[in-house]
Amino acid sequence: MEPTLLVIGLNHHTAPAAMRQRFWISEDRRGTALRQLSQAEGIEEVIILATSDRTEFLLWADDASFAANSVLRLLTAEYGLRIDDWEHFYRLLDDAALLYIFRVASSLDSTVIGEPQAAAQVEDAWRQAQKAGSAGHFLNAVLEKAISVAQSVRNEIAIGNMAAAQRTVAAEAHGFRRQLLAERVVPTIVALRHRLDEICRQELDSFKEDCGPFPKDQDAILLAVASRLTKKIAGSLARELKEVPEKVQQEQMTAAVQRLFHLESPKSALAGVGPVPAH
Repeated sequence: MEPTLLVIGLNHHTAPAAMRQRFWISEDRRGTALRQLSQAEGIEEVIILATSDRTEFLLWADDASFAANSVLRLLTAEYGLRIDDWEHFYRLLDDAALLYIFRVASSLDSTVIGEPQAAAQVEDAWRQAQKAGSAGHFLNAVLEKAISVAQSVRNEIAIGNMAAAQRTVAAEAHGFRRQLLAERVVPTIVALRHRLDEICRQELDSFKEDCGPFPKDQDAILLAVASRLTKKIAGSLARELKEVPEKVQQEQMTAAVQRLFHLESPKSALAGVGPVPAH
């Protein structure tokens, strides 16, 4: 799987007020939820936007299905999510997710279009995720651009020129997606994770052959430890690659990682738009 921009949530279009209140995540609980989800399966980065109109999870996911399952598990454990509740939640991928985030920040998806607090609410959610360490290179870039777009269409919305505002937001989202597609670091990270998994499996099989057999519970523990180490190493290298400020240096580091782990050269950064299975 390749990394995917993903939005999961419910809002005033899809759920009544009582349900929105039930799944609203208070500010004092958001930090814990952000930290839990940032360590959950399928999720690389996460921001939680929770207002009276919406509760949404903005995700940079290395596997959209696993990421959706991780959000489902959190909501089930903490908020008593039932299977029939899940139908009120939307799942938006890539192009649709990016356009939606831009529209929310620009207040084009608000109960009252043009409300000034929309961008402020998005900024607050972004700031809290940064504090929790759950927002990284990609969500930071998306949110920075979303706030900038919101500022650029403010005058158009103020004078009631909604058609122009809609066109501007759509054009900005399209242009920014092309920028994300140009980043070659992302697929390298995915290939790196797969290669590390392969190395760990080979070493674990060799260890079991030399020192085993082990009981099932010990086998499970060994597998869990190997998986955790793989994710930790890949995550550390990913942060180093993504945070290098200069493009030339970033490309050099990416090429070095590709050579070191015998990775194929990546061709694209974002997965194609497709549905996340409903649960």
